[in-house]
Amino acid sequence: MRVRPQVLDVEALPLTSVAEFRDAARPLLHDNLAGVVAMRLYLTWAALAAGLCILAFGLFGLTIDPMAWTAVAAGLLVTGLVVWRLRRQFGRAADVRRRLDALSREVDARAARGEIPVSPAGRSQPVPPPPHERAGSWT
Repeated sequence: MRVRPQVLDVEALPLTSVAEFRDAARPLLHDNLAGVVAMRLYLTWAALAAGLCILAFGLFGLTIDPMAWTAVAAGLLVTGLVVWRLRRQFGRAADVRRRLDALSREVDARAARGEIPVSPAGRSQPVPPPPHERAGSWT
């Protein structure tokens, strides 16, 4: 089994052949699917639940004691920060998926024009499907 290096950004993908590009793009695409990003942020989801509990506790406390506004403020602050983090993480993943889809189309166009080979010399494995064929699914 061949170990592939992990590519962390779209700009670092190899553009020497279509097969090498697609092999390197597959893990990058998988790591930036919305479901994978959501599962990676499990502590953030727990913080969101905690912030909403603090907010609910503070709102309930306002009916008993008017000084419970501090709990409401703390709940709003925690919830707001967590929502900001979630939107930022999902936005970054969507941006990587968009850039990867555009680059995949560009690589396929370059291969159709004959600028780069479909597979490198000596490769015996089949060429994987392009990442842009799944564009729009799981996003």
